[in-house]
Amino acid sequence: MDEIKKLSELGDIQVNQAIDVFIEGFYFTLSSVSKDREKLHKLFKSFLDYNMTYAYLQDGAAIGFLGLAYNQKRPVKLNREVFTQIMGGFAAKTSYKAVSAAFEKVKDIGQQDILIDFIATSPEHRSKGIGAQIIAFVRDTLGYKKIQLETYSKNTRAIAFYERLGFRVIDVKKSLMMKLSGYGSLVTMRFDAEET
Repeated sequence: MDEIKKLSELGDIQVNQAIDVFIEGFYFTLSSVSKDREKLHKLFKSFLDYNMTYAYLQDGAAIGFLGLAYNQKRPVKLNREVFTQIMGGFAAKTSYKAVSAAFEKVKDIGQQDILIDFIATSPEHRSKGIGAQIIAFVRDTLGYKKIQLETYSKNTRAIAFYERLGFRVIDVKKSLMMKLSGYGSLVTMRFDAEET
C-alpha cells in the first residue's frame, strides 16, 4: 500500500530511508557541501523539520521525499555548532554561511501559496508516477491550490514534467555561479488551481 506521511510519524528506519532519498535526489547540489553521504545524512537528519517533510511509502519503505515551505518558514533549520561537529574544522567554517543561505533563506511566496522546497524519488522509482502522486498529495490532500517550486533550466525533464501537471514558469533568475556550476538558471514555476 502506498501512503505519504510526515517524517514525525515514522520510525527511525523509514526516516533514514527518506533522508537517503533526499540526499540521492539532491546529491549534485549537496556534494558541494560534502561528498561524504554519511556526513550529509547526519547533517540533514539533525536539521530537517520532521513536521514539514514527508516520505512517500511503498510497502512500508520510503521511496519518495517531500519538503514544504510556507511563507516564512523552510523545512531546514541549521545549527552552527552541530554543523561544525559533523563537518569538522575548516570545511564547516567555509561552508556554513553558504549552506545557511541556500537552505534557510525565506522564499518570497504568497500567503496562500506553498513551496515544494524538495521533491525526490529513489532512482529505481523514477518515471513511475511517484512525483505526480506527491504533487497531487500537496494539491488534493493538503488542499493547497497555489503551489510553487524551483528547478534548474538544465533540468529540462523536470520542467516538462511540471508543465504536464499544470505548472507554468513565472520567473527565471540567471546567475553566473549557477551557470558555471552547470545548473543553468533558477526557474520558478507555479501551479494555480484557479487558472487550470
